[in-house]
Amino acid sequence: MSAYAARLKSDMKPLLDELRELNDLDDPSDEQKSDIDRITQTLAEKKSQYDKAIERSTKTAAAETMYDALSEPAPQPRAISDRASAPAASGNGGEVKALSSYLLDSREFKNPRGGMYNVSSQAPIAALYPYVERKAAYIPGNLNLTGGPLQIFGPNTPRVPHPFLDFLRTVPYNGYAVPYLAPVFTNNAADVALGQPKPESTNTGNVQTVNMHTIAHWKEVPRQILTYYPSMRSIIDDELLGGVLSKVEDIIINSPGTGNTMLGILATPGIDTAVGADMIAQILNALGVIGTRGGTPDGILMNPSDYYALIASAYTGNKYNPLTSAGRFAGVPVVLEGSLAAGTTIVGDWNRAVALYVGDTANVRATEALGFKSNLVTILSEMDCVILAERPNLLVKTTGAIP
Repeated sequence: MSAYAARLKSDMKPLLDELRELNDLDDPSDEQKSDIDRITQTLAEKKSQYDKAIERSTKTAAAETMYDALSEPAPQPRAISDRASAPAASGNGGEVKALSSYLLDSREFKNPRGGMYNVSSQAPIAALYPYVERKAAYIPGNLNLTGGPLQIFGPNTPRVPHPFLDFLRTVPYNGYAVPYLAPVFTNNAADVALGQPKPESTNTGNVQTVNMHTIAHWKEVPRQILTYYPSMRSIIDDELLGGVLSKVEDIIINSPGTGNTMLGILATPGIDTAVGADMIAQILNALGVIGTRGGTPDGILMNPSDYYALIASAYTGNKYNPLTSAGRFAGVPVVLEGSLAAGTTIVGDWNRAVALYVGDTANVRATEALGFKSNLVTILSEMDCVILAERPNLLVKTTGAIP
């Protein structure tokens, strides 16, 4: 379904709901009858446009299928020590290819024009970012998606673990600007006598946007390795994928947001600092602060050295510490993250406070800048993403030392 058809379908839903309400009236007025006729006509027009959009989308898909059928069959690998690609996650079907394999499977790479490899190929974001969730996408503020329909890919097992990215709620998004609504609610509810005026509460807020950022790097690879040794593609994939994800993880936590760089969580306004004499006291204070603000703490982001230092402190003191046990602190799961500086933790209701938006496709490009004079192919790997701390008051950082 095209983005235009999806938008038409989304526009028809509120009209249909309004029509149902009007039809349920026992004695509609003349104006309401006129509204029924108007809405019925509007729905008929949008249905006609929707059918035409679906027809155009079907013809486009058929043309793409016809074009793909023109590609030559992929040559058999010449390496006798090649290993099969890693299986995909259960329920995802097929196999998970390496990023460079999307290039080799493209027609332009197999049949270079003028002896030059200038190829741009798109891969599903699950091939680069393996933490995209299966659950339905969440759009802050209940805003209608302006960039088109969301595309959900199943997760697969990463070769290099990134615990914070694995924990963080992610939303596939195919637009450049992500709209969100930061409401400001004033609760004026009060007890009033019968027949007296009721107090009015306010809920205001302006629609704001955050823009996607591109995280990318590239490396040079001999063309023969890509073509003749598929087993080497997984090694190249590890370097490209691991480099991008490690940088993403560092940026969404620590980036100061200066210039055109993404604003990280620690630099987001509205995140408070807990009080207390040491790290334990501050974490307990942070848990209480989040609870009083209506949140439910579901994760403590902590440097691994701090977590195991807390365990060591209990061990060397020859005492049992019930606060730290089985990957939890005070009953809240601990997310170990090396990109977070030692001595700093972030306690939060992460599911409500933060979301990472990622582009629904990943770009993989290759170019042989010197053409037939060189066998080095430059491969570029990149993904678009942006972190949005929509409710920073449900995040509290600590800076206390380990007792």
